[in-house]
Amino acid sequence: MIEKLTFGLFSKEDTKSFMRLMNYVKPYKARIIWALLAIVGVAATESYLAAFIAPLVNQGFAVPTAAPELSQATGIIATLQNWKAQFTHLIWGTENKVWIVPLFFISLIIIRGICRFTSTYLMTWVSVMAISHVRRDMFGKMLLLSSDFHQKNPSGTVLMNIVQMADSSINNASNVFITLTRDSMIVIGLVCVLLYLNWQLSLIVALMFPLLSLLSRYYRNRLKGIISSAQQSIGTLNNVVNETHQGHRVIKLFGGQPQAAERFAKVNGTLVRLGKKITQATAARSPISELIASGALAIVIFVALWQSQKGYTTIGEFMAFIVAMLQMLGPIKNLANISIPMQTMFLASDAVCGFLDEQPEKNTGTKTLGNITGRLQFEHVDVRYQEEHRKALDNFNLDIRAGEKVALVGRSGSGKTTAVNLLPRFVEPSAGKILIDGTDIADVELSNLRSQFALVSQDVFLFDDTLLENVRYSRPEASEEEVLAALKAANLQDLVANSPQGLHQHIGANGSQLSGGQRQRVSIARAILKDAPILLLDEATSALDNESERLVQQALERLMHGRTSIIVAHRLSTIEEADRIIVMDDGKIIEEGTHAELLAQNGYYAALSHIPKQEGK
Repeated sequence: MIEKLTFGLFSKEDTKSFMRLMNYVKPYKARIIWALLAIVGVAATESYLAAFIAPLVNQGFAVPTAAPELSQATGIIATLQNWKAQFTHLIWGTENKVWIVPLFFISLIIIRGICRFTSTYLMTWVSVMAISHVRRDMFGKMLLLSSDFHQKNPSGTVLMNIVQMADSSINNASNVFITLTRDSMIVIGLVCVLLYLNWQLSLIVALMFPLLSLLSRYYRNRLKGIISSAQQSIGTLNNVVNETHQGHRVIKLFGGQPQAAERFAKVNGTLVRLGKKITQATAARSPISELIASGALAIVIFVALWQSQKGYTTIGEFMAFIVAMLQMLGPIKNLANISIPMQTMFLASDAVCGFLDEQPEKNTGTKTLGNITGRLQFEHVDVRYQEEHRKALDNFNLDIRAGEKVALVGRSGSGKTTAVNLLPRFVEPSAGKILIDGTDIADVELSNLRSQFALVSQDVFLFDDTLLENVRYSRPEASEEEVLAALKAANLQDLVANSPQGLHQHIGANGSQLSGGQRQRVSIARAILKDAPILLLDEATSALDNESERLVQQALERLMHGRTSIIVAHRLSTIEEADRIIVMDDGKIIEEGTHAELLAQNGYYAALSHIPKQEGK
């Protein structure tokens, strides 16, 4: 359909994604129909304003005449001609035309203004609603995407798709629809006026339309790659700004302002260069389209002057014809330039649909777990990341008893965090299986599976909200008393007592108003409130001073009581009390036992205890 409206300028393949997004507009068909009727009103009044000149010149300055007699002729054409004669005399033929004509003119302008407002308002209302629904579905899809997707795609690109591409696809569609329908109808109406006034001159006007179509096709092909590159660069720019905002401390501490400025300047320079090309093409197209239209107008003037010398046309008709031609220049230029916003609209639609078509993380499980004991079994598990040749886990086997505290230690890249991320299925094994209370986790419904775990990580993430909402994020229905109890168990009662807002104090973006130890304990309080049977601790006490580590360790001990706990750590002080320590290297278990047993073996663990390590995959 759209390819017909654009006279073949865009193919069915170009418009496929856009037509799919039009499903978001369908619920508002009634408003679109009313907007279309208003656009017809704009086109009709615009066209009549051009025809207004002929009777103004030919009859407006003539003496009043007698009213034409009502014709008794039958037939539609004869009736319409009689009505026209009566209407023309009413406006132009009576003595009251001195005030009737100006009033009639003002009425046309008011009707046109009301119709313009109505069409623009209704289409903008529809586009705003459609955009909100597109963004709702895109955000809903984002919530279902896998951790692998979020790791591979920069936040700036995701932000661009949800915010800018959604807006560009629907908003441009609204503007294009208004321009395409309104200006097409205005041109059609003015062409009818031209045909009515002088069909010979109208044929000359018709010659410019194929030339304008070729001009639009040329610029469509030239700008497609440029507009696509500009959209991608916007995503890169978003990512640079986002990284600079989040990493401002690192940038300042290491004097990275020149590098950050250089990165921004590079992307910004690309956008400037592409913007110049788009502006150059747009700026060049308008004079060219105007030149084509003006050339047709010059030929029309030449022929009209020749006709006037021969007595084939009146001065009023000639003036009306010229006015109609001049009124046509604006809509023609708009239609000639419409391929750029249409190109942007189609490319944005491709980006939006591409995002909506991203595969969500696999949730093939149908079983639900009730009150579990917390036994975990890894059976011949292999994990291989796509970007790595070696396996992150290689034939990994581990049986963790219910209520047992198991620590995973090893050098960076030994597979500790990978083993932890397998349990809530943030990572999928390439071979083997993992059982929870004897049930394969692949057979468990995803949200039910994740409800069995609480996670406390070194990468604490807190929301830009109150302390209360951050803690009860794990259990939204929890009361304030339950949240206070969790905070007390996490050694954070002083944070509540020392603030006038108490639980309702805002803690800033990612807890920026809290210390590192406080942020860590808020995450522990969140885990305490969830009260899950299995606890995952991933370097939960790293990068803390001794006092903060002591408070955090106390809170963790309360949290681990009665739960199956898996602890990933490199500080021996955090794992000495573990029931069993698993020593890993190259994705395999190389030693296991208690702290005392492993030190007595004087093997890898004993050597590791003297070398600071950092957590890896």
